[in-house]
Amino acid sequence: MFQNYISVALRNLIKHKLYSAINIVGLAVGLAACVLIMLFVRDELSYDKQWANADELYRLHTTFSIPGREPFITVVAQGPTKHALKNFFPEEIERVTRFNNMWPVLRYGDAVFSEGIMWTDPETVDMFDFKVVSGDLRAAMNDNASLAVNQSFAKKHFGDADPIGKVVTINNYQVERDYRVAAVFEDLPHNTVLDFQAMAMIDEKDFVNQGWEFADWFSVNNYVYFQLKDGASIDVINDRLADFTNANISIPGQFTGGRDVDASDFITYSTQAMPEIQLDPRSPNGGEMKPTGSMANVLTFSAIAGLILLIACINFMNLATAKSTQRAREVAIRKVMGARRGQLIMQFLGESVLLALIGLTLGIVLVELFLPSFGEFLNKELVFDYTDGVTLAILIGLVMTVGVLGGVYPALILSGFLPSRVLKANKSAETSGSATLRNVLVVLQFTISIALIVATSVVYGQKFYATNMDPGFNKDNLMVINNVGRAGFSDKQQAFKEEVLRLPGVVSAAYSSDAPASGNESNRSVEIPGSDAGSILIGTQSIDYEFLETYQIPLVAGRNYSRDFATDVMPSSENATEGEIQNGAIVVNEGALRRFGFGDAEQSVGQVIQVGIGDGALAHLEIVGVIPDTHFQSLRSVMRPEMYFLEPDNYRSLTIRFEGNGADLANRIEGVWKSMVTTVPFDYQYVDERMAREFTEETNQSILLGIFSALAVIVACLGLYGLASFTAERRTKEIGIRKVLGASVMDIIRLLIWQFSKPVLIANLIAWPLAAWGMMSWLENFPYRLDTWVLAPLCLFAGFVALMIAWVTVGGNAAKVARSNPIKALRYE
Repeated sequence: MFQNYISVALRNLIKHKLYSAINIVGLAVGLAACVLIMLFVRDELSYDKQWANADELYRLHTTFSIPGREPFITVVAQGPTKHALKNFFPEEIERVTRFNNMWPVLRYGDAVFSEGIMWTDPETVDMFDFKVVSGDLRAAMNDNASLAVNQSFAKKHFGDADPIGKVVTINNYQVERDYRVAAVFEDLPHNTVLDFQAMAMIDEKDFVNQGWEFADWFSVNNYVYFQLKDGASIDVINDRLADFTNANISIPGQFTGGRDVDASDFITYSTQAMPEIQLDPRSPNGGEMKPTGSMANVLTFSAIAGLILLIACINFMNLATAKSTQRAREVAIRKVMGARRGQLIMQFLGESVLLALIGLTLGIVLVELFLPSFGEFLNKELVFDYTDGVTLAILIGLVMTVGVLGGVYPALILSGFLPSRVLKANKSAETSGSATLRNVLVVLQFTISIALIVATSVVYGQKFYATNMDPGFNKDNLMVINNVGRAGFSDKQQAFKEEVLRLPGVVSAAYSSDAPASGNESNRSVEIPGSDAGSILIGTQSIDYEFLETYQIPLVAGRNYSRDFATDVMPSSENATEGEIQNGAIVVNEGALRRFGFGDAEQSVGQVIQVGIGDGALAHLEIVGVIPDTHFQSLRSVMRPEMYFLEPDNYRSLTIRFEGNGADLANRIEGVWKSMVTTVPFDYQYVDERMAREFTEETNQSILLGIFSALAVIVACLGLYGLASFTAERRTKEIGIRKVLGASVMDIIRLLIWQFSKPVLIANLIAWPLAAWGMMSWLENFPYRLDTWVLAPLCLFAGFVALMIAWVTVGGNAAKVARSNPIKALRYE
């Protein structure tokens, strides 16, 4: 009997080639999409579960709550938390380590380069089981003159030579030391939030007075991880973090207006399990070692995979029910010969599962073809492992699910035919229930497709809006030269700028402490003389005289810094004495004026603010200029209040406005650089590219959504084409009669197209509110976003596209039928 079922199934597949091809291709595409997204989801869920102590590893986060400002959440913490955590929670915490990423200048032989090196504590070796290739990693992490590098670092800089024992001179701001390579470890797996190529031991005395102090409770620049003791509960730690804060930190009176307050009112700590970091990034400002994912993305793409597969199953069910009447006589004869309904159900479900199995086979071929490109696009090492029991179980489950979902309703319909009625009529009339079900399923298919088109349009639109939003300055034709603040170059800044300005194509140049989209967010406490408002925290940046000109930032009121005014330069803390008041000038943006509580820009010029300059000395700064708010730090965050100091000792970037070919100019600038300094590497970037990289996630999202939306539409159209063919076939006699009675070809085409336009129009009415609600929720993640009204034309656009696709799909078939000879139509059946 089983052999007979197989023979009948194969015979039907061959006999109904179009039906079989549509089902197999649709299932293959749906299953391939499911498998690809399943591999992506499994990879995202696997992050940091490979460590032996994964269940015991947590990270400490810091939130600053400054009165008058939104809480600032960061995933890093202060250096002293390492020892303080261990001392405050001796019963719960086994060990603590810090990671501090720096980009020093390295010199090996004649090569000078800059590489990211992670300064960390010896406890790292015990908390994370890195795979050591050669050398002694533990010894390297206990020596302040040893370096541990990964295989990529070793290959890049030492070639095929044995890296152990190689000496690299590292210049890390004021510290220059020879480091010996003492260990080589395997490259970190891609599925970890850790990201570095080399490690060096933190020796705290090396970093005093460098801005990277590991003993300063107000210098927040360390990733702090800790490991729980066996049986310890993270809840105990979380419940006592406020006490921990108050026991270790005292808030200076300048921040509290002289009031006695708890440190936990200003600084709040929280913890997060390490395996949760990848899909639940806590800081809206980023700050991770490398880009993370999100659970929302995982759920979104999982849902898309399921929807594409659902569309394929709907095709399966629609075409099976449509074709069911053509197998009515077979069912009737089988029942007359003694077949029970259960046997018929099993037969048709078996055929359905066989079709799903063939679809899966073709789907796996598609996966093998596209997996390398898919993995490269996502920057992931995705592998389809046929020996993995979980993967095989999922595949078998998919086949059975698709086979049963796609075949259960047709099997019930077919097995329910009454032999007497079928054989008496020599055919089986289609039930109204089957036709209604098919229309409902077509509506569902196109509801999904239209919603995906809307989602893709909104994601792309938001990305386009954000990347083309006016940042408050002209970002085009700007080049940023880095490393200008490093030892060995900082004393040549002025000479280098003068040489660059002589190059053809250079319009202007300006030094600053930060470059656009750098992520640096320096702040400074400000007071208003004569006011009892207390301390106000304002963002800061150091600029030079040509900064506003180079970035083409207009003045709202007042003037720019000028060399004609000696007091424009920020007063220095050098030789300042306690209680001394020095005078200076300041340029601020309009957001700062609002924070100060001043009037409009014109009225604010001439107002004075007060800042500390070290050792108890103060600076009274007169506001001489006001500029508009700018998106200098990030387009992803709200524009912040900022002050712009004329502070030459704090320059780290040189921005050049140019005209002509940027690559040629970069080569000429590099020539000038190398003629002046050989101990610091040349590095540059274009501002517009830096800012565009902020939206890499949205760019990738829009591309993937576009691809999977297209797949959903293609699969839906396959089903629609099959239904159109079947409908035209069933209505052949009707069409012939209509033509004999005078109907034109266009009349017939309109008749058939309208039949399939109705479910698409109904699908629009369902999809639009659902898609609009979902995308409005998604847009709330962005401080600057598309206007809500834009969703209306995007929904109309998606509906129009879906309708045009349906017309094109059905129109060709309708035209073929409409042009057929009515004589043949009337002889049909």
